[in-house]
Amino acid sequence: MFRLPCGFFVNNNRERPTMNRAERSFLVLDIETILDPELPLPQPLTEGSALPPAPFHQVVVVGVCLMDHTYTAQRFGILGEGKNEAGILTDIARFLEERRPDIVSWNGRGFDLPVMAARCLRHGIRFAHYYVTRDARFRFTPDGHFDVMDYLADFGAARPARLDTVSRLIGLPGKIGVDGKDVGPLVHAGKLAEVQAYCLGDVFQTAAVFLRLQLVRGALDATHYKDAMGALLERAAADPRLTPVVNACNRKRLLLEG
Repeated sequence: MFRLPCGFFVNNNRERPTMNRAERSFLVLDIETILDPELPLPQPLTEGSALPPAPFHQVVVVGVCLMDHTYTAQRFGILGEGKNEAGILTDIARFLEERRPDIVSWNGRGFDLPVMAARCLRHGIRFAHYYVTRDARFRFTPDGHFDVMDYLADFGAARPARLDTVSRLIGLPGKIGVDGKDVGPLVHAGKLAEVQAYCLGDVFQTAAVFLRLQLVRGALDATHYKDAMGALLERAAADPRLTPVVNACNRKRLLLEG
């Protein structure tokens, strides 16, 4: 289980606190949701979107991978494991406010963070990390929140690709067995563990694409990249829920070995 650190830290400053390199960390984050039965879907849905707006999505899983300032994966986990939606959101909101990591996501600005914000509104949960500074919400920078999908698409100038596609491009397996459309039926069938494993698989692959992008954009050199990617693979391999994804990786391509 992913445990919150001790000591609740609240910062009411409007600006992002100054951090030296040794204090910085990254939280790779992905959520899984089902439709809220209390909210009848609008008909028709918003034009151009297959998904209803953020308030309609009830959070059932938040998967994360914590990386330190060297981009070394520290652990994978499910925040709020075993809790209801309010408990899940309380844990993630508390973790973000206390630790203030740079968030790393795939379409997190378009989906994950707006959904969490809307559902915190539903439950009356403090979500100050999202609102006190602009970092988690301002689109045109990777600072504070690195939305990998949006960055690769030049913030909407190009068509965004799916995580499954970009993952396969660099030597990851992409989706294995479960896809987003399966989450609702699995949850309603009582198979939450399968949804958690699926979510962690997306977290792992988002983290790997993030590292590759940091190499390409010059934030990591080749040696540092290989060390960080090797550590990510090792940490993922230690979690049985990630075994199928790790075993299906093309390690040579991921590690630039030919």
